[in-house]
Amino acid sequence: MKIFKIILLVVCCFSYNMFAQTTGLIYKFPSLETLLYRVNINGTGSWSSFDEKPSTFKVKTDFLLEFLNLGESEGLYQIKVTAKKSKIVVNEDIFEDTTTSETEISSFIPQLLLQVDKNGRIHKSVTLKRGLMDFAPFLGLFPVFPDSVTPGTKWTQKIESFHLPSGKIPQLEFTYVYEGKSGNNEKIRFLSNQVIRETSKEKDTEVKITGRNTSDGQIFFDASKGILIKSEGKLNLDVNYMFQVPDPDKKGKFLPVPVRIMLNLNFLFNQVK
Repeated sequence: MKIFKIILLVVCCFSYNMFAQTTGLIYKFPSLETLLYRVNINGTGSWSSFDEKPSTFKVKTDFLLEFLNLGESEGLYQIKVTAKKSKIVVNEDIFEDTTTSETEISSFIPQLLLQVDKNGRIHKSVTLKRGLMDFAPFLGLFPVFPDSVTPGTKWTQKIESFHLPSGKIPQLEFTYVYEGKSGNNEKIRFLSNQVIRETSKEKDTEVKITGRNTSDGQIFFDASKGILIKSEGKLNLDVNYMFQVPDPDKKGKFLPVPVRIMLNLNFLFNQVK
């Protein structure tokens, strides 16, 4: 009987510790309050076709991103996302510089209205003001939390296909790992070693896409406030496209046109208090 009580006590302690570490992480956007983040993206990219020498470009982007919760509708936050005080430099060319203005909205980064649930899933994205960059998919890197997590919990997220000035980027997949407490925040790692293989067709052109996504980063989340504090990492993509385009000289025949795009970008997304 004494041995049975000891075993029961051990089981109860183990169960308590296991469930004590279980937590649910949710977003809590304050109504009609603005959350402000500084976003910095810098690195290199290249574009090449056939045996040509790659055309390499350097990117340096810095801007403030405002998240304003306009309220809730049917359990979804209505979040207006606006970029201000932006400076975007490609090589030595300044594409945009609004750093001296307090009110000017970026013409490069679109203004969006997002419908987001408490777990962080974006149900709908509406463009309020168009920009030159397809920025909405990058917000898909924010963690969409499972209903409960314990240290070591893993889940996957996908970013749908999107376009950059250098070309179309296929669907990307990432693995997220909840690592538990880090100081006053919760730490989540994300990483990818994705092999890309897909085929698409637009009108008379078929495109075979291959490549690899080797990206990683970390996220810090304040569970008590329900807000993301910081996200940083690297986006490394090597994507090859083989276009089969109609031969203008031979009806019914196609010409192969290879294109390669490489991106090596560092990013930092940090709350401004």
